[in-house]
Amino acid sequence: MQTLLRTLLVTGLLAFPAWADPKPPYSAPGIVLEGVGVYCQPGTSIREEAPGTTLGYIHRLSGTPQIAFQQQEVPARLGLHFGVIVRPDRTIAGVRAETWKPGATKPEVWYADLDADVPRARGFVFEFPDELVTGIWRMDAFEGDTLLYSVEWEVVAASELPGVTSDCTLLS
Repeated sequence: MQTLLRTLLVTGLLAFPAWADPKPPYSAPGIVLEGVGVYCQPGTSIREEAPGTTLGYIHRLSGTPQIAFQQQEVPARLGLHFGVIVRPDRTIAGVRAETWKPGATKPEVWYADLDADVPRARGFVFEFPDELVTGIWRMDAFEGDTLLYSVEWEVVAASELPGVTSDCTLLS
């Protein structure tokens, strides 16, 4: 009986993916992940229509941000930016970008082009309180059905990572 209870307990614990750490980042051949983590607030961005997202738009950064904290653990804090910087070895038109939030039944989707040998940032910024969802977040990118890259982050309560910020003026 104890063996059965122990087996059920271990099996039950393994069945909860929310307790899992984020998977290591993946990139297909020809796609270099130059940075993964929390990045400095960008200087400027352009608002671009993205009807497949909750807000209906995305912010397209005017340049490549600096990764301030190279990590996959992110505090749920308003104003915080996190994401990935990718550099493809070839130009890829119409890349399907997907962001999966914890508990979502479908991803947020938009399309973008990637230029050969040009670093491109893709990320998320916590702009509104309802976006501060803890758990595993995932950003994927596809060329047709081919996965180009996949990165997961574990978003935790802000109090768990008090020094992690996108305000790089505070960093020495």
